[in-house]
Amino acid sequence: PVFQDWFRERKVERIYIGNAFCHLLFPEETTLFSMLDKAYKLGVKITVTFSYVREYQLKHMEKLLKKLEQWCREENTKLEIEVNDWAMADMLKYSLPDLIPCYGRMLNKRKKDPRMPYKKGNVELLQENNLNAEFYREYLEQEFGIHRFEWESCGYTQEIPKKMQNHLHVPFYQTNTSSYCTLCAVLEHGERGKQRERQECPAPCLEHSFFYPKHLYMKGKYNSLFALDKHLLDEPEQLKRELGIKWNRLVVNLL
Repeated sequence: PVFQDWFRERKVERIYIGNAFCHLLFPEETTLFSMLDKAYKLGVKITVTFSYVREYQLKHMEKLLKKLEQWCREENTKLEIEVNDWAMADMLKYSLPDLIPCYGRMLNKRKKDPRMPYKKGNVELLQENNLNAEFYREYLEQEFGIHRFEWESCGYTQEIPKKMQNHLHVPFYQTNTSSYCTLCAVLEHGERGKQRERQECPAPCLEHSFFYPKHLYMKGKYNSLFALDKHLLDEPEQLKRELGIKWNRLVVNLL
C-alpha cells in the first residue's frame, strides 16, 4: 500500500539500460541503440549502466562511449552514465559533454548483509560511508564531474548527504559480487572455486539461480548475491521515512 501511495499520479520517467554487476550482461550494440531509439521516441529519459571494465574491454568501451556521444548529438539530448569503474570515470571526463557520469552502486560501497542485524546487533555505525565526507564529494565533482549518486535501500537507515542528486534503488540490494561467475562455475564444474575469466557467456543466469534459507531473503544471480529489503516492505513507517528523505529519484529494480 505504501508503494501504491507513492506511485499514485506518478509515471515512469526514466529507464536504466545495462547491468551494474556483470560485464557480460550488457546488451549488444545493435540492441542497445534500438533500445535508446525506442526510449527516446517514447519521451523516456535514459541511464546507461556499465559494470566494471575488463582490460580487454578498454578500447571497445572508448569506441562505444564515442558512439553514444554521437547519438546524443544527433538526437540533441544527453545520456546519464552509471559509472561502476574508475577507468570508465576517467574516460568520461574528456570531450564527452553529452554523457553525464553518475556514481554507481558498485562504487557507492557500504556493508550490506541481511544477517547483520542479528550478527552485529547495532548497525548505527554503518549509516555513513565515504560520501558523507564533504572533501571526497568535492573531489569527485572537480576530478570527474560527478554530482549524481546511486544508492540502494539495504535494510537499515542511511545517512544521506544533502545538496546533491540522490537516486534510491528498491527493493533489492547487492551484497557482494565476484569478478568471475560463481553460477557458471557450479553449473559447469560443480564447484564455486573453479571460476575463470570469461569473454563470452551463454547466460545460464536467465534460467538458474542460487537460493538461500528463506529467512535471509537472498538470491544468487549471475556473479552476485542480492537480498530483498524486507523491512522496507513489511514496515510501512520505515518505508515512509525512507521515501520522506529528499530523493531525487526512486528506481525500482527487478531480478
